[in-house]
Order: sequence, then structure tokens, then C-alpha cells
Amino acid sequence: MKTDALRQLYLDFFKSKAHKIFPSDSLVPSDDASLLFTGAGMNQFKPYFLGLKKDVKRAASCQKCLRTADIGCVGKTAYHHTFFEMLGNFSFGDYFKEEAIEWGWEFVTKELKLSKEKLWVSVFQDDDEAFNVWKTKIGLPESKIVRMDAVDNFWPSNAKLDGPNGPCGPCSEIYAGEAPGKGVEIWNLVFTQFDRQSDMTLLPLPQKNIDTGMGLERTASVLQDVDSSFDIDAFKAIRKELKALLKSGQDERRRENAVMDHIRAAVFCIADGVAPSNIGRGYVIRKLIRAASDHMAKAGVLESGTLNKLVPAVVDTMRFAYPELAKLEKNIKQIIQNEEASYLEVIHTYVPQLKRELASLKKDEAVEALAFKYRDTYGVPYDNIVECIEQSGFKLNLERFNEYLEGQKKKSREGTKITSEIFSKDHSYVLIEGLPSTEFLGYTKLESEAKLLRIVRDDKSVPVLKTGEEGLVFFDKTPFYAESGGQVGDTGEISARGLKASVFDTQWIEKCAMHQVKVDQGVLEAGNIYTLKIDFQRREDIMKNHTATHLLHGALRKVLGGHVKQSGSLVAPDRLRFDFTHFGAVGADKILEIENLVNVQIQKNTKLDKKLMSKDEAMKEGAIAFFGEKYGEDVRVVCVGDFSKELCGGTHLNSTGEIGFFKITSESSIQAGVRRIEAVTGRWAEKLLLQNKQELKAIIDEFRIEKETNILGKIKEVKRYVEILKNKAFSLASNKLVEESKNKIEKAKDIKGIKCWDFTLSGADLNLIKKDLAVLDSQNYSYAGVIYSTFFGQPSYYIVGSGDSVQRGLNCNEIIKNVNQKINGQGGGRPNFAVGGLKEPPSPEKINDIITAGTANIINAIQRI
Repeated sequence: MKTDALRQLYLDFFKSKAHKIFPSDSLVPSDDASLLFTGAGMNQFKPYFLGLKKDVKRAASCQKCLRTADIGCVGKTAYHHTFFEMLGNFSFGDYFKEEAIEWGWEFVTKELKLSKEKLWVSVFQDDDEAFNVWKTKIGLPESKIVRMDAVDNFWPSNAKLDGPNGPCGPCSEIYAGEAPGKGVEIWNLVFTQFDRQSDMTLLPLPQKNIDTGMGLERTASVLQDVDSSFDIDAFKAIRKELKALLKSGQDERRRENAVMDHIRAAVFCIADGVAPSNIGRGYVIRKLIRAASDHMAKAGVLESGTLNKLVPAVVDTMRFAYPELAKLEKNIKQIIQNEEASYLEVIHTYVPQLKRELASLKKDEAVEALAFKYRDTYGVPYDNIVECIEQSGFKLNLERFNEYLEGQKKKSREGTKITSEIFSKDHSYVLIEGLPSTEFLGYTKLESEAKLLRIVRDDKSVPVLKTGEEGLVFFDKTPFYAESGGQVGDTGEISARGLKASVFDTQWIEKCAMHQVKVDQGVLEAGNIYTLKIDFQRREDIMKNHTATHLLHGALRKVLGGHVKQSGSLVAPDRLRFDFTHFGAVGADKILEIENLVNVQIQKNTKLDKKLMSKDEAMKEGAIAFFGEKYGEDVRVVCVGDFSKELCGGTHLNSTGEIGFFKITSESSIQAGVRRIEAVTGRWAEKLLLQNKQELKAIIDEFRIEKETNILGKIKEVKRYVEILKNKAFSLASNKLVEESKNKIEKAKDIKGIKCWDFTLSGADLNLIKKDLAVLDSQNYSYAGVIYSTFFGQPSYYIVGSGDSVQRGLNCNEIIKNVNQKINGQGGGRPNFAVGGLKEPPSPEKINDIITAGTANIINAIQRI
């Protein structure tokens, strides 16, 4: 049975058991900031497990998952993957052990037609209930029901002793194998029935849940009778393409498996909006791509543009379940190619640089900090680092190196809400417990009456807010738009007789609108009716920017191509920001074309069509969904003629002409494969144009330009003149500096045939100093010196050495490290040239300290060689 057929068969089976079928969530959890990636089918159902949502009792899905904890095992074992698909069925306070076990057995024996004689199961050692279901209901002999301890058959593993606190429970696993201890686990049934406490007691949960997971690739390997999940049909096309690229070697199959896994992971992550970077999710993807590149390099493939050749095979293999990949294929290929080229630059540039730095170290110096720098900053693979270290006669202290790695991981998590708690309950959920959903009136009303249901102050529910106090308030209905889909929340006021309060932000917590308020006058009291009124001028500006964002998105797709996908946005009153997938900078000509396209749509004054329809119907009509947003069965679609059609719950104008004017203010890169455009509309665009006109007038007056048409010519003329003067000044300064340097060297103290000198300069930059030293080297001067210089107020100091002094053993980088320690400076460099800097301008005494410390360390270094 093919994997596509298995996936569909599973979902159809549980649909017949009254389960609601959910599509896979993004690999970037859309509603859960506590997770780095989606790693299990249950992740998207967290609100149901926590009892915060109750509209669904039974669910099933096939979830894209990413787990990288065991990345080192991928390729070495038969079943380890970073990217995989997890089939799962779930119950939220509905059915429990008996049905879960019976349906699981029915599916594997009747639908998959696996022989009962070649199946066995495990249960938690104390779970007599599950044991009895298997024995009496299913009819398995006791010899095929294995009791296992809490490490193997409790979820989370050994939770009673090790934690974490929260929902947990025993599990039962189905194995494909002729006898206990043989075969492969294909299905895990988790019976979430306890609430673990800090004192390690397990209290019964009021709502018992079912959470199951069947690995698609593992199960397919059993059905297709192959020895590894890398041999199933989903990998055949990828392996064929890979074999054409790889050169043979003894570890060929292990490398093939690892590369196939990593390229699948990279393709799906990039498709879900994650691009390679040095932090967070992007760091994980960079690590995966570079690990794959490293496997290719060690197999003899050192050319860039090889990994991206595997992308079409991945897209074609997975297109049945994930048709969206085809639209993004071009962008995914480009991002992977760029990252691969970056990796090869690392190998060719930074590995030799690491070897040079290691050569400059003393034999007793620790290398862990240096190893971490090359691993973290430059991305040099661990194996290459260890090889360089050992070849240089050093040994890496793995424990100390791992401390640096853990520090980096901690830093990566800082500023996020990522946690190891599987059922960590966002504090905001507590604020809305027991509250009904807020009815949003803001599409048609700017002002309305509403009942105040709850007031929260200092994380506690309070009956009133008095004059001067701030708090969070929840109403039964509201005209205030709560921040969502990139559109910022409304502001405005709440009023009644004797009461006036300012609303300075509105946010969603699940389906409840939370208004952040300050009471300006009177008392705000829960249970009363109040008038809510939004700031309409601000809302109108926001609507202009939101409608313009849709036009911008449409223009980008028309000018750059259908691969453009929204990766984030901000719709504020004074500006808009749109992040999108694209593999290179958008040139000035394209920016102008995009801007003109948007303004043409504004001039057409096209009426916007906003309508509700089913999500399936909307997608069939070609509506575009926004990245990171989750949609219900019914969605709101905003159409601008045939130019734009998007799923959107935001507020919009009635027609495009109300925008007035659209102006792009910047285009930039925010990470690999993701660009950002910022723009303004309406009165803010008019304000910008007025500022530009005033600046242009100032330029005309300053340069005494007679006609506006001559501005560019005049600027080019001035630029040429400045360049001529600059070159003349540089030449004069260089000649003068060379003569002064020669005089300094000739009068300097000679130590072992090396002239030791110091120099204090003003107005000399790095280029001038390097030119000076190049002339000295060309005339075979033998020297070592310390230079202090300021350039436009920026102080720098240099430790320099001639080529022959370096060959004799002088190391400027080592010397400057010692100087930095004495003067609290920072910097470094190469054996012949190192530069340091200070955080603050130095006093004359500090400058003298730099010269003294530099000279003393140079003399000591020369005397040792």
C-alpha cells in the first residue's frame, strides 16, 4: 500500500467513526508560542485537551512533524527521521480506552489487513484496564500483551517521578512483529487520565482524553515489507535523484538516508515560512541544510547547487497531500541553493581561518571558546572543527564545549514563550475562563452598547476600576477590532453617565476580545451597560493600509511570480509592512512597477466584495490564505475585482479609491529567502511626498541648481569632484605617512633584527594604514609596532608586524589579546595585523596606556622568538 493511500485510508476510517478530520497544522505552531516546531499530532488540539475549546469531541489528522533531538541518529537507524507524518485520532472527554483499542485493532487488522499472528501489544505495568480490554475484548493471548514500566509505557515518559506537572497517563503500543521484543512499533495509544502534581501524586482528570500517534513512514514500511522507512515509496524518487549526484563510498546508504530526510525537512519548513538564519527556527533549518551539505561534501560533492536538485522530487512525491508545495518550488530551490553556497563558503574560507587561529595559540590554551565561535558564528560543522583541532595538536573538552552550546540554546529561547512543558497553559487563558465568545460588531458599527462581563487588574478579577486605574475588560460584544492577521487593535473610549475610560489596545484571547483601558473619570463596574466607541480616524487609516496590503500582495505575485507567499505583516495607522517569500532583492525598476500597479488599482476605485463562504469553496475559487493564521469552516473572503482574493477577517474600505495614494518607502531582506516591503498610504503618503519635496527644494537651493531636471547631473558632477579630491588627499596623506613611518622605523630600537616602534596618528583610517604597511613591506623593512589612530572621532589601535617577523614567530593577534586585557579593549586579527577598539573615547592617559602595553608586549614577544 502506497503512503498516499495509507494516509487517506486512515482519515476515511476515522471519519466513519464520527471524527472531524482536521488538516495538518503548519510546522510553525499557529496558536502555540510555547513550541519551536510542531512535533506531534496533538499539538494543534491543545485547547481541546485543556478544556478551553469544546466544540469538537472527536478529531483525526495527518500531521507534519519536525523533531531534531535525535538528528545524529538519522541515517544510522532504520526508522529515525527529523521530518515525518503522524496519523492520529483524538478524543476530548468522549470515548476512552475500550473504543481506542478496539478501533486501533480494527484498523490494523481489517483495513490494513495485517496478520493478527504478526502483531503484539504493550501496556503500562499497572494498567489492568487496558490489559483486560486487549485480553477480553480483542481476544489477544496474555503472551502477546507485554507489561512495561513507566519509562516505556507512560506519557510523558516516567512522568510520575520526573514530571512535568499536568495531564499525563499510561499508553498502549501496537507492534508489527511475530513475537514480543521483535518488530517495530507502529501505533501508540495514550490514555490521558491523570493530572500530575508537584508532590508526584496522580489525580484523576475530570475530562479523560485519547491521544494516539501512528507513524506514517513506519507503518508504510511494514505494509510495503521493506527493512527501513527510508525504503518506502515516498523516498524512491528522491533516492534516484540523489544517486545521480552522489559519488559511491562505503557510507553511501547512510548518507543517502540522512540527506533525504534533511531535504524533506528543509522543503516543508521553508514552505511553512521558516528560512535559514542564526536564531530560533531558522537556526534549526540552517543546521539541517548544512548537515545535508556536509554529507554531500564528505561523499565528494563539493559544488553548490546540488541539494536544490532534490527539491522537485520531494515536491512531486508529496503533491497529493500537499499541493501547495508546487507553487513554492522555485523559491524553496533558491533558498536551499543560497544556503548550500553559504555552507561551501564556510568550508573554503573559515576552515583554513580556524587552522590559522589554532596555529597562533599556545599549546596549553583552551580551544572550546574558539571551537564554539566557529560552530555558532560561522557555521563550521562539528566534525570539521574537531578534525582541525586534533590536527593542530589540541584536544576538545566536550563537556566545556557543550556548556557553550547550551548557553546559545538558552539565548535562542530568550524573548520567546517556548517551553518544555507539553501542556503549558498560557496565562492569558486563565483570564477568560467561563467567558462567552465576544460578538464583533465592527464591520458595520463604529459605536455600540455592550455589557461589561469581567474586569481584570493585576491578574485578578475585580468588581470595579476607579479613576486613574488601568485594567483589562471583557464585554459581551464590541465594535473594537482586536489585533489579528497583522492588523493592530482598535483604540477609542468607553463612556456612560459620569464615566469616561480610554481604550489604548484591543487583543484576542481565543474568542474573547480583551480591551486594555484606563479610567479617566468615574468608576467602571462589571455588570453594567456602557457605550463603546472606536477612534474612527485611526480605524480609517488602518483600513487604508489593510486594503493597500491586499493590493500590494496581488501586485507582488503579478510582478515577481506566484511563488510569493506572505510571511508576516503589520497593518498600523501610519504605515504597513509586508514580509514575503522571494529569493533575491527586488530591484528599483520592479519596485516602481509594483507601486504603479497598486496605484492603478486605487485609481480604478474598484468596489471591494466581502463575503462569507466555506473554506473549501474559498480555496477552490483561488482565495489566498495568510501565513500563520488558522481558519474555521466558514471564512470571510475579501475580493478586489479580479486583482486580489484573500481570506481575511480584518476591516477594509468600501472601494480602493478611498486609499488615495500608495508609496513604498523601503525594500529589504529580513532573512534568507524573505523580503520586507514597507509603505504608506493616504495622508501619511501625502506627508511623505511633502517632506521629499521640501528636501528636494533644499538641495536645489544648496547647490544653486537652476532647473529641477538638472539635479541628478549636478549631484554626479559634485560626486566626481569629491572623488578626485578624495583620491588626491589619500595620495598626499599616504606619501606623508610612509615618510613618517620610515623615519620612525629608522630611529626605532632594534631587537633581534626587528625594529620596534610606536606611532600616534590623527585622521588615518584602516585603508590608509594598510597602504602604509604595504609600502613598508615592499621595501623589505623588518618591523613590529603599535599604532594608535583616530578617524572622525573613532579611536582604534593596531598591532602590526612585517612578513619576516611573523615568519620568525611574531603573532599580532596574540599580542593584541594581551593588550585588550590590560586596557579593557576588544578586537583581534591575523598574525601580521590586528586591530582593537574602545567603547568610549580614551583620555590622554588611556592612549599612553595603549602605547605602553602594546610596546611592552611586542618587546616580550620578540625576545621569545
